[in-house]
Amino acid sequence: MNDGKLHFETLKSSRKHLASGDLFTFSIKSRGNFFGRVIIPSMPRDHPLTDAACLIHIYAFESPGATIDHLTIDTRPLLIPPLFTNRRPWTMGYFQTLTNIPLGEHDMLKQHCFLDLPFCRYVDEMRRPTEGKVIPCGTFGVASYSAISSEVGRALGLPTLEGPEDY
Repeated sequence: MNDGKLHFETLKSSRKHLASGDLFTFSIKSRGNFFGRVIIPSMPRDHPLTDAACLIHIYAFESPGATIDHLTIDTRPLLIPPLFTNRRPWTMGYFQTLTNIPLGEHDMLKQHCFLDLPFCRYVDEMRRPTEGKVIPCGTFGVASYSAISSEVGRALGLPTLEGPEDY
């Protein structure tokens, strides 16, 4: 594993199926725990990325432990823009599902926005063009656990752990 090049601590691996509303945590080395939600656990079979992709939100909330007030999760700002990933952060033990809280109206963004780099346009989660850039805006693609670690690290002002040899 590349644990030395990740900001994540290893928690507990899981192969449990993801569900919409799953609240998960991850631990950042020398910091604390952060939290996220599974918004769409798997994309439709005809999705331009892959049906194995899931859409997640990661919140700008840090806790010394793996606890958060579940009643206020929908009022938390995002740490990084929404992103697509696969099951690897869970199977590698970097993300750990805590509970499932059904998604409510306040859990959803009015509009998901992603930069579709090959076409230089902004799209929603289904790759339908949007009227323009909507903040927060992510990148349309599947992010690996390493990419998520890097993006979270940048958002928190942590040092870059990967080097040019990793590209």
